[in-house]
Amino acid sequence: MNNWMKQLTLLAIALIAFVSFTGCGATEVAVPKNLSGKVYTQFNMWEEKGHIHATNYSVGRKIPVNTEVKIISMSSKNVVFEDTRFPGVKLSLDNVEKHTQMSTVELSAQYFGAGKVNVSKFSKDEQSFIKDFVGFYKKGISKEALIVARGYPPRHETPSLKYDTWRYWRNRWVSKNVNFENNKVKSLNGQPLK
Repeated sequence: MNNWMKQLTLLAIALIAFVSFTGCGATEVAVPKNLSGKVYTQFNMWEEKGHIHATNYSVGRKIPVNTEVKIISMSSKNVVFEDTRFPGVKLSLDNVEKHTQMSTVELSAQYFGAGKVNVSKFSKDEQSFIKDFVGFYKKGISKEALIVARGYPPRHETPSLKYDTWRYWRNRWVSKNVNFENNKVKSLNGQPLK
C-alpha cells in the first residue's frame, strides 16, 4: 500500500509539471462579437514558427497591416487565428501579461479590427515606411505611422504613448529605444537618424 501511494504521488507531481510546462493552464475566453467573422490586422506583425509574440518581436514572416484574418479561439494566454490567405494554417498571438499589461481580450482589440486601417491618411513617405518596414527606423515618421508599421511597444517598458522614448524588441535579446521630438521619430538609441 505504501508503494502504491508513492507511485500515485509521483504521478500527481508529473501531471502538475506537465500542465505547468505545456501551458495547459489557459482559460478559454469568448471571442468578442466585434472580432467574430471577418477582421483585419491593425498593424504589421511578424510570426515565427506559427507564433506572434505580443512583445512585438520583428523576426520571421511579416503579416502586413490590413490582412484579413479569422479568429478561431481565444484563451487567457493566446488568440488563435487564421490568415485567410493561407486557409487551415493556425497562428497563435501569445500574450505575456507582465509585458503587455493587458488581458488577451484587450490585446486582441489592438491587433485586430472590424475595419481596415486607412493608410492613405499618412504621407507618401510614411505609407512607404509602413509597407516596406523591415526593422529600419526613419527620421520624421509620426508616432501613429510607427504603430501601424511596427505595432505598439510593450507597456512594461513604454507605459504611455505620450512618452518621447518607446522601447521595441527585435527579438528576445535585442531592443532599441526610438526617440521622438514633436511626435516624430528623431533618433534611435540616442543616435540621430537620417
